[in-house]
Amino acid sequence: MEFSTDLLCFSYSCSPDFDTMDKELQHSTTALLPESVLYQLNQKGNMEFPLFFKVSNKETQFGRVCAVKSFTAPPGVCHIPYYIMSELGISEGETINIELNSVPTGSYIKIRPHKTEFINLSNPKAILEKYLSKNYPVLSKGTTISIWHDTMEKAFLIDIVESKPSDVIKTIDTDINLDFDKPLDYVEPEQKREDVVPIQPKVNNFVNRKIDDYKNTDTGFIPFSGKGYRLGSS
Repeated sequence: MEFSTDLLCFSYSCSPDFDTMDKELQHSTTALLPESVLYQLNQKGNMEFPLFFKVSNKETQFGRVCAVKSFTAPPGVCHIPYYIMSELGISEGETINIELNSVPTGSYIKIRPHKTEFINLSNPKAILEKYLSKNYPVLSKGTTISIWHDTMEKAFLIDIVESKPSDVIKTIDTDINLDFDKPLDYVEPEQKREDVVPIQPKVNNFVNRKIDDYKNTDTGFIPFSGKGYRLGSS
């Protein structure tokens, strides 16, 4: 089924219900659409939930796929996270295009935290899985998501490095293999330097005997006992 329409775009903070809605929506890939969109889709029939829409900047045609959180936005208005608006170069109140998209079920993602602090959290994989299933029903390769940590009251930025079987995948109602890449600020630990034991040159028995012979003379000259120089050095 094909569907496309233009709407005025505002961030969640501009929603009249912002004070009562889940603040984590600002750290998600979900959108609020007007009830009129649901009505038009019903008229076409054969809807398959969950619904995904590509939100696009009309001037640049650059877009990002979002899932529908609910059809509770005001008439003619779409609410999406502000960070997605920033990525797409969309200003508050600007007209955007939304287009119905079919998104395949994901099987694998590789992520890269921006901060090593994230992987040092207690069980970061469990934290990531919890927030992905709740707030990120769709992910796109090459984008950056924001994971809000309630206890620490801070957001962690995470890059989606790779996704399979396609560049845009659905993450709900599926088992996804999760891989971690090195954080952007990761510094390799310095390797402990081992003490180097100098190797004494081996001198054959003939030379040893000659050195001993010269030590017993009055000349004071001992071959192979002076300072050595590399050929060509000054």
